[in-house]
Amino acid sequence: MREMQRRLPSIKSSQEILDKAFKRAKEISRKRFFERDRIKRARIASQAKIQAFTDTIITELDKYVKNFPTIDKLSGFHKEMLRIKVGIDELRKALGAVSWAERMCKKIRRETLRKLKYTTDTNAMATLRKRLYGRVSSIVNQIEPHLKIIKEACSFMETLPYIENISTIVIAGYPNVGKSSLLRLLSRAKPEIASYPFTTKEIHVGHMEKDERHVRERYQIIDTPGLLDRPLEKRNKIELQAIAALKHLADLIIFILDPTETCGYRLEEQMNLLRSIKKEFSNTPIIIVENKSDLMKRKSPYMKISCKTGEGVEKLKEKIFETLSS
Repeated sequence: MREMQRRLPSIKSSQEILDKAFKRAKEISRKRFFERDRIKRARIASQAKIQAFTDTIITELDKYVKNFPTIDKLSGFHKEMLRIKVGIDELRKALGAVSWAERMCKKIRRETLRKLKYTTDTNAMATLRKRLYGRVSSIVNQIEPHLKIIKEACSFMETLPYIENISTIVIAGYPNVGKSSLLRLLSRAKPEIASYPFTTKEIHVGHMEKDERHVRERYQIIDTPGLLDRPLEKRNKIELQAIAALKHLADLIIFILDPTETCGYRLEEQMNLLRSIKKEFSNTPIIIVENKSDLMKRKSPYMKISCKTGEGVEKLKEKIFETLSS
């Protein structure tokens, strides 16, 4: 994933691509061509301008397509995240449009150079060159919406966390129940914590280690954006990221409840979400914990922890190791 992120192209707008291409063509105008025959000299100059202009555009577009990772080779998680953010069909269409534009530029250049070869009038040469500039510019401007989609996809993929192929714990629950705080306590990750709903807008990754009998095991912990108790089709993009993490990454789910309801949501709503998660991810083990034990401890079969005081966190770690080992 890191290598893929390093190779992601930096996408320019259609206007930036054209500005760069015209600048290259203008640089050719300053060159002197040592050919005595005036017609031949004009033809060589026109060919050089056309070549510089189109080469700049073709190289740029080719880079966007070749350096973008093959969608079908992405992991299920990263593919799902792209689907949520920009849409896989839209992304495929955008990459296809850029490939089409590259082919059309090559075709127009080939046709123009062929005509230029047999042109003996300098005004006609200038007309052919300007016509090429116009046709190619029109094509590049035409793919501007597609360039925006690819740029959005690249920017998004650069922000995605590096996911290792190791045992993974996903922390889930309603907003503001203490997921980020628990991640901070369990791992070396230090996400920013705030006291209002929907503080986590993206997925954070941390790690914890178990060192037993000189055998060290490393686990990955993922803090997901808050989920709400509503049908999948009504969930927003932030919530769908959490679903993607649960679906593709979780070897173990830690579901956090806030019995104090200071998170802003009733316990009944939280329990409904828990039942939904249990049903949807029936093959994944779930550890249910009640946070904020420093404020309230109720009679229930669930583990009690306090992310504020650290109470119960060591016992939770032991339960995590025990569950993943079995």
